[in-house]
Amino acid sequence: MNRNVVFKNKYYTHLDIKKDYVKYENMIKNTNWIQKHGFYPFIHYEIIFNKYVYDKDTGIKEKREKKRDIFYSSHIDRFIYQYYGQILNECYDKISINRGINKVATAYRNNLKGRCNIHFSKEALEFICKCKSAFIFVGDFSVFFDNLDHDYLKDKLVQALDVERLPIEHFCIYKNITQYTYIERDDIEKDKNKKIKEMLKEPKYFTTEEFRKFKKLYLKKNENSYGIPQGSAISSIYSNVYMLDFDKQVNDYVTSKRGLYRRYCDDLIIVIPIQDSEIISKKYNEYINEINRIAKSIPRLDLNPSKTEQFIYDSQGNDKLINLNTNKNILNYLGFSFDGQVVKIREKSLFKYYCRAYKKARTVKKYNGSKYEFTLKRKLYKLYTHLGDYKYSKEYGNFITYARRSEEIFNESNILKNEIHNQVKKHWAKINNKMKE
Repeated sequence: MNRNVVFKNKYYTHLDIKKDYVKYENMIKNTNWIQKHGFYPFIHYEIIFNKYVYDKDTGIKEKREKKRDIFYSSHIDRFIYQYYGQILNECYDKISINRGINKVATAYRNNLKGRCNIHFSKEALEFICKCKSAFIFVGDFSVFFDNLDHDYLKDKLVQALDVERLPIEHFCIYKNITQYTYIERDDIEKDKNKKIKEMLKEPKYFTTEEFRKFKKLYLKKNENSYGIPQGSAISSIYSNVYMLDFDKQVNDYVTSKRGLYRRYCDDLIIVIPIQDSEIISKKYNEYINEINRIAKSIPRLDLNPSKTEQFIYDSQGNDKLINLNTNKNILNYLGFSFDGQVVKIREKSLFKYYCRAYKKARTVKKYNGSKYEFTLKRKLYKLYTHLGDYKYSKEYGNFITYARRSEEIFNESNILKNEIHNQVKKHWAKINNKMKE
């Protein structure tokens, strides 16, 4: 088993000092040390962002507020979660191969390196197009990480590790992840009378004595028998382990129908070839009922009805993709939209990109002629144009990089058509025009 995890030093401010992994690696690998280690509380905050929903029929783009809870761990705890998460991930790879579900879960995997959501989306959409006609089920689970049942998770961890009971080091981590403690980032700001961004260069937020006093007032704990913190380095692999039985049952059922099942964290897609006569007789209801039955057999696993859709694909029809629930005949999966013929980047992603780019362009215009103009314009181009592409800079790239990468991968398909290039080809002119308006 390869346990040479590549740790990454991250110099954010937390409750412990900023650490270099080299000094702590041997301790982290020592199970006796893990038993005695006192885990720090997580720091919690909410990401609030606007979700844009585009109605193709009315042409109206509706803005909805969406919240996501984020918990981030101390430096030493992150090293622990990362190391033991790697061990668990290797065990998960082994058991998923043995159970015949190695290709099902596509997120947070060790043995699928070099592939990303673009490849996984391309695979599913190509499978659809290879069918003469097919039933398609897409959906996700309601508040996925917040709902994971602790006892059931423990049973699955035992199975994944292939042990009779959890080894003490894994039990310590499991206990801390399920009965996690946390403090609010807002409470830190209130207590210190400073904004978080003003404390970025501090070695840590509190002295030992300050933290003792702070905990008495603000420490919180998950008292439920369910839920794990989204954001820790081990939560993602915990979620895959939790889904072992669901993935096995659904995959066995779907493959028995010559279909395809893939799950990316809590987003799933099922494609089952179907005959015209079966469409007329609504045979697909049998498939829907079986998927729902399997979901209900897993503790606290709830398919989100508002995000669950069913489609019929007909390669010979005028409308090749038909939504069985609404008149929106567009399949959205892993950031891409598909109408039965053409693949695009989702409209909401494109809309969000242009909104942010235009906002930055208006800021540049505001400082036109000032000493700040050049710096602001350079940042605008780096963040939102092809000049920020990794091909032209030392950075990882931006949305245009992602769009071009998506176009390249989908262009490898001899089945799918894509219009991704057309979605971003005028971005330079549009952004520069905003600075002139």
